[in-house]
Amino acid sequence: MVEGKTLPDNGVRPRRRRNPEQTRRAIVEATLAALSEGRFLPTTKDISARSGTSERSIFVHFPGRDDLRLAVMEEQATRVESLIEDLDPALPLAERIDGVVRQSEAVYALQRFPRLAGLVEAHTVPGVDARMRETENRIRQSLARTFAPELTRPGARDEQLLDLVDTTIGWGARHYFIERRQLVPDAASERVRHALTTLLTR
Repeated sequence: MVEGKTLPDNGVRPRRRRNPEQTRRAIVEATLAALSEGRFLPTTKDISARSGTSERSIFVHFPGRDDLRLAVMEEQATRVESLIEDLDPALPLAERIDGVVRQSEAVYALQRFPRLAGLVEAHTVPGVDARMRETENRIRQSLARTFAPELTRPGARDEQLLDLVDTTIGWGARHYFIERRQLVPDAASERVRHALTTLLTR
């Protein structure tokens, strides 16, 4: 007996019934969880086990070759964008830099492995590429607003300086520091902070 109910003769608990949207979301979240663990090519068997759905359900809800990829990309992008917050450009520069660095730490923790998969998928799935670019542009525009005083030059915004700030705060720089230079996250953040300070106080 389990919670007053008798298990089937085989002792296996039956899958809980979900409505279609719940099933779809469970599949997307299971796939994203696998990617976040560095499993870049999760099998339908793995996704099924993680989501508590059948393998057949995966194909029912995502019949096209790229349907699941696009749904996972949308969920990941939404999660990343929820971490982006403009900082008051009137705050002292050091305080704004610290805030942006903290945001980049959170974004990298979320993106660490999924972005690698996304960069590969972007070469063959136009929708993935477009959604990644949309998120990247939102981050860039947030940086432009946060550092508006430092980026403003007579008559126009300094786009080259914004490019450098965007690159410094982005996934690529932190990935290099942590994965290639094998720095701990705090040390990577200190280098990002130093680079931003140098760029924005020149």
